[in-house]
Amino acid sequence: MPDIVRSVIAVVAGYAAMAAIVIAVTVLVKRISPTWVGSEGAPNAPYVYTNLLFSFGAAVIGGYVTALIGSDAPLAHACALAGVVLLLSIVSAVQMGDRQSRWYRISLAVIGPAGAVLGGWIRARS
Repeated sequence: MPDIVRSVIAVVAGYAAMAAIVIAVTVLVKRISPTWVGSEGAPNAPYVYTNLLFSFGAAVIGGYVTALIGSDAPLAHACALAGVVLLLSIVSAVQMGDRQSRWYRISLAVIGPAGAVLGGWIRARS
């Protein structure tokens, strides 16, 4: 398989792993404690902190998956995922506007890429 194809697959797989985890945990939180979630676009404080925590964990796993598949340069692949996550976080933050607090939008834009790089680093070290 050509290197570029493997690299693209690595980043897509890592992002898919992140998205699957975030979706699954979000659904679980909504079922367990619907009052935490609040209204769409304006989550309550407990949900915000829970979301930041599991988003970071999902990013670590996504970075690890990306580094695992992109085994020739695991950290570089995880950094590519971090770049994609940062770009998508910025787009999301702009779309959400004032419906979410600025600190929350910035936090998501920081912890996603940081988690992806950490996951890649963990894989590279193992």
